[in-house]
Amino acid sequence: MQRFPESDLVRRTFTLREMDFPPEVKLTKRSLLRWFALSTGLISPQESRATFLEVLDCLLYFQVKKKQNPTTLEIQDYLKKKNGKEVSEKLIRYHLKRLLDLNFLRRKQNKYFFNNSPKAEKDDLKEAYNYWISKTISKTLENNETVLEQLIKSYK
Repeated sequence: MQRFPESDLVRRTFTLREMDFPPEVKLTKRSLLRWFALSTGLISPQESRATFLEVLDCLLYFQVKKKQNPTTLEIQDYLKKKNGKEVSEKLIRYHLKRLLDLNFLRRKQNKYFFNNSPKAEKDDLKEAYNYWISKTISKTLENNETVLEQLIKSYK
């Protein structure tokens, strides 16, 4: 397979889907988690990715309810107690990496925590999400505008 040199320029891929938000989504925590993961591209349409949803649920549980930064082993233990089944540490790390790649999650001394916004109060997840995602989107849009301007000039 031929490799394109431009692929080395890709730093991260971010998907944001415009979705309907019907009232039934608000009925359960599980449906809210799934809607959020689907709208942010963390899962694909027609895909369950149940483990990702469980890991996200666990992070929110530790961060919001317990005010703790969990390790992968603590996440693994929580999931085993909650669901009665073992989830491999490798799979947990894979799902955590997806959130790390978005800059929405950070890791320090093997503990995971949501990446706070420098412009907001600590633990304001809504502002943190908006800050890190809008920062990425704004930079990407700015670069796209610059390239589009250059393309227009090249056709004149």
